[in-house]
Amino acid sequence: MTKLVCKRGAAATICVAAVVLAAFMAGEARATATRCPAGALVLPADGAARAARAALIAASSDYPNLKTAGAKVVSAKRATAAGPRGVQVGLECGAKARARTVVAELRFPRMAPSASLAQGVVDVSRFAHGYRVWAIVH
Repeated sequence: MTKLVCKRGAAATICVAAVVLAAFMAGEARATATRCPAGALVLPADGAARAARAALIAASSDYPNLKTAGAKVVSAKRATAAGPRGVQVGLECGAKARARTVVAELRFPRMAPSASLAQGVVDVSRFAHGYRVWAIVH
């Protein structure tokens, strides 16, 4: 695997994109639902909060083999402000999808002490019939 070194400054965004792309090409970044959010609508001001609620509601069906009772959203950010996970949306689905997606990070306390099983990451967008998880990233 190629080692990338990022420095602060204007090139940081490009470097983050390169890191995400390198991980994706190495098979480290995956989404169980790889279809992009065709038909996603523009997010309103409260879009991140509404997407977070949709992510919690869908957690039990999105993660059927995990104990999702008591799940919490620890972060819900528009993909344009969600760091590498948001860059991943843009690389896979384009700038329009990135602008219309929220990356929600979930915690499943009942899956502790496993750090990996106790966390989830989903991509959520707004559609004509409400908010829907369209990718399970982790």
